[in-house]
Amino acid sequence: MARSGVIIAGLSSSSGKTLTSLGLLRAFKQQGHNISAAKTGPDYIDPGFHHAALNINHNDDHTSPQNASVNLDGFAMPPEMLRHLAEQQSGDLLIIEGVMGLYDGGAGSAVTLAQHLGLPIILVMDCRGQAETSAEIAAALKHRLAAEGVDLAGVILNRISTPRHGDGIKTHCHELGVPVLGALPNAADIDMPSRHLGLVQAFDLAAAGRLNHLLDQAASMMTEHLDLDAIMNAASPLTPSKSPHEALPPPGQKIAVAFDAAFGFAYPHLLEGWRRQGAEVKTFSPLADDAPWADADFIFLPGGYPELHLETLANAKIFQQGMQHAAQNQVPIYGECGGYMVLGQGIINEHGETVPMLGLLDLVTSFAAPKRVLGYRKLNQRNHALPFWPDALYGHEFHFTHATHAQGEALFDAEDKSGQTIGPMGLVKGQIAGSYAHIIAGDRLKP
Repeated sequence: MARSGVIIAGLSSSSGKTLTSLGLLRAFKQQGHNISAAKTGPDYIDPGFHHAALNINHNDDHTSPQNASVNLDGFAMPPEMLRHLAEQQSGDLLIIEGVMGLYDGGAGSAVTLAQHLGLPIILVMDCRGQAETSAEIAAALKHRLAAEGVDLAGVILNRISTPRHGDGIKTHCHELGVPVLGALPNAADIDMPSRHLGLVQAFDLAAAGRLNHLLDQAASMMTEHLDLDAIMNAASPLTPSKSPHEALPPPGQKIAVAFDAAFGFAYPHLLEGWRRQGAEVKTFSPLADDAPWADADFIFLPGGYPELHLETLANAKIFQQGMQHAAQNQVPIYGECGGYMVLGQGIINEHGETVPMLGLLDLVTSFAAPKRVLGYRKLNQRNHALPFWPDALYGHEFHFTHATHAQGEALFDAEDKSGQTIGPMGLVKGQIAGSYAHIIAGDRLKP
């Protein structure tokens, strides 16, 4: 169980948090430290990179290994759940990657998480176009955070143009009482490619033979330019949980989960939580034309990038037959976001062509004319359609596709982060259900 931790945060998105976190994870692992990882907020791509940075591979049935990364979401999870999930991570040090800017996300921010877990923050600062101003910002934040019970353990200066540039900022930080843990030069040669939902998945970079090289480059950069001992010593003990508090009860005892480059967005904290509560969880690959586990009593199709693999999915006959057989035998099937799309009649590709899918819901979705939908959701079940979970759920929506046809009974009545009504969401047809939302946890107000 994790004993101590530190949060790597930034002033904004693209400040360098991800590359720094991955480089530190790989560098500490190379030094022989027992490290684990976490991600602030609802991101489902970065944990896959955390796995890879720690040299973790899934075994044949994809049961989660030790040191798996976990999402810690202060909006969807109560403090006791956050503490429980954090301490379930193994190792001597838990490195938590922040989200967006330091305070962004309100209850889901890096600062709020630091308060709940009793952890210090290391701030990665993009210093392009700045000198002494960077130090002044860091000093002001250190004072503000201290008033809120959070320690700014130090800063990492990022994208430093010249040694003189970095030295000037370090001097001013020292004068203002802000520890500097290192200075990173511009790293244009370390490329972390993105696509419409964020970073290209670790799956895809590994398949292209690029992932380990990228992670080793990041580790070398951190080892050369940062004080790794000081970063290790900056960690503080985690605030312990008082009792186990899992995000959701298992929806079955034998749970089959789709898991590959098209269905890679399952939250690790859910799968591991179901295992801790006694369920057996195995994964299968629709892209490899696998059928779900034959005697599974629940099938979960997570989100991912099915829109990038439409022809493969349309020709995966064993997968299709297995899903149809399960539906005919009244096995509950739940899909979210990309998985929801695959449960429908078809998906319209970027060229306007409809590619047939499973046809288990009266739904057609489209990747033509993509438009971003993003935000936290409170999801109130209609008619207790998912009886294994609380009627009130918390989740997150992030997609560029949209439904062009959705006929049938809605699964949820949805609200946004502020409690404003969004309207009906998702579909349910007998034992088949799904929506665009990624569920994170049950009602945070209940034990």
